[in-house]
This record gives sequence, C-alpha cells and structure tokens, in this order.
Amino acid sequence: MAEKIIDVTLASITNTGNRSVSPYGGISARSVRVKDEEHTLQSGLLYNVDAGQPIHDSGALSIKPGKSLTYNSTVRLSISAFEVSETSNLNQMLMIDSSLWQHMVIKGGSNETYYFAGRKKVFFIDLEGFFDFPWSYRAQYQDDVRTFEANFTVNLISSSG
Repeated sequence: MAEKIIDVTLASITNTGNRSVSPYGGISARSVRVKDEEHTLQSGLLYNVDAGQPIHDSGALSIKPGKSLTYNSTVRLSISAFEVSETSNLNQMLMIDSSLWQHMVIKGGSNETYYFAGRKKVFFIDLEGFFDFPWSYRAQYQDDVRTFEANFTVNLISSSG
C-alpha cells in the first residue's frame, strides 16, 4: 500500500458575476473510495457558514462583483492506493464537494437557491507536488444569477510506499 499525506486549502473566493454573492453552507475536502464516493475515510470543512452570518473572519457579509476574499483554510488528509495484487477496490482519491446556498430576492418574492458546482475529484496518481485549481459555482433564481470561483491548492506533504 502507498500513502500520500496532502494539505488541501481553500485559498480564496472571487465573485465572477455582476451581483454580490454571500454563499452559506459548506465546502469539504474528503478522502473517499474511488469505487464508492459515499465511503468517506477522512474529511474536513474548508468553508462553513450559517445563513445570515458573516462569510469571512473580517465580518464581511458578501463579496462584491470583481472582488475576492482570502481564506487560507486548510485540511490535512491521507490518501491510499493499493497494488493490483491487493484489493484495488480500496483505492482512494481526494474529493472536494459542497452544499452552498444563496438567499436571492427578486421583485415579488425570494428564494433560497442552491449553488451548482459538482464534485472535484483528484486521483491518487495526480497528487504530486503543489498545484492549484479554480472551481466555479453558479446559482440562479429566475433572472437573478450569482457566480463565484473558489481557488484551491493541494500540497503533497509526504509520500510512502
């Protein structure tokens, strides 16, 4: 069995739209089984905000268009891979997923709207050195669209096996 210890960081969130964003909910980094993504081995929250609360330690309640906030929230995880002779269905990967919402108000009503982003999967073999990547989020309620980009880094701390 080979194992890699990694640090996963939510570096920043940048508003890429033309309306302020104030996402609430969570973004997590998890080590999961490749063949069973629901089987979480380790996890940690990179972002966790309750509705109506500040979205940043600075007390900011939103991010204006074109602006960003720095988070530098880090989780350390271990990810394992097994030889073919062992049970390879136990192989693991990094997954970043979220459950984020935005309170949206339009003329005649309001709605709690989910941000769509999918799940970011990084396989064991790709966990090398230091790399960063953006991940886009989008929420829409009728004509009101909110978008932002979360920027993540992954840093390989150690590798064995």
